[in-house]
Amino acid sequence: MRLVFLKMCNFWRNSVLNHLLLLGCIVVLSSASILGDECDWTGSGLSTVTTERGVTPVYLRCRTGRITWLYPRGALRVLLRLPGQDRDFRACVKVREDGKKPAARLFLEGPRSLLKLYSHNDGSTKTIRCFNSKNGQAAIFVEAMENDGVSKVVADIEYDLQPLPRGIHAYDPNEECRPCTAEELAHAFCTSDLVTRGIIHGVEQHHTEELSQMSIKITKLIRNTVDETFSDDIETNEIPEAEYDKTNKKITISVAQHCGVSHGVGEFVFMARRKLGDLRLQCAPRLEDWAKLIGSLSEEGKAHCVLRS
Repeated sequence: MRLVFLKMCNFWRNSVLNHLLLLGCIVVLSSASILGDECDWTGSGLSTVTTERGVTPVYLRCRTGRITWLYPRGALRVLLRLPGQDRDFRACVKVREDGKKPAARLFLEGPRSLLKLYSHNDGSTKTIRCFNSKNGQAAIFVEAMENDGVSKVVADIEYDLQPLPRGIHAYDPNEECRPCTAEELAHAFCTSDLVTRGIIHGVEQHHTEELSQMSIKITKLIRNTVDETFSDDIETNEIPEAEYDKTNKKITISVAQHCGVSHGVGEFVFMARRKLGDLRLQCAPRLEDWAKLIGSLSEEGKAHCVLRS
């Protein structure tokens, strides 16, 4: 097996970072173990030659994916970038704890030091941690917690990268709250994981995730690509011609809590995508407005798929 020798900078545990140990300077590992499949990475601390103080580099170029690290030891330096473009993004990570012994803690690589991003005992109730990229990339250090090497411990981390508008290098919280433009509606309709007509039945606040969760009563399911809830009623990627006849079917769609979503009256077309295990709202025009817009979008050539209501 061909070996690649990678020299990496030392970093220390200080009082703020709870006495982070020196993780290492030289890492020796196989080139096959560095790369994931562009979106996901799975590895084991028992199968690599990384020492307990070594740092394994991982390179991922995808909008969303997962890091699964079994029997973690040492640390991972995970470099995140968007696929096929050098564009800044807003990154969010979610660490899934299994209720047993904590597996790892996370740090964000800053220009001069590491910034604490996640620890099971950091006093925060937030389950999702977000940060901005710098020059189109961001690096997080995943440091293994002490373990006996016998009990099965897994560091399970999901990430999601949201591209920022071109020319914009800072995240604007209000950007995800504004109504979608006509072009954004056409794009969201064609690319969302879920498109459905429905009525808002209620809104619940989830402060630990900083999300408002809307309970949607479905009146017509247009497209569903990831959720198995409707697998008995609709084939993946199929667009039904008839009205969705199970009037008691509901689904939950999340919106950033700071957007202040309320219980709207009337029927909407909800366009949502998967983000860190939840369906997150992209756009939600009123049905009558969307029905009027379909014709003009198609005539102007702004539709990348067949638009329906």
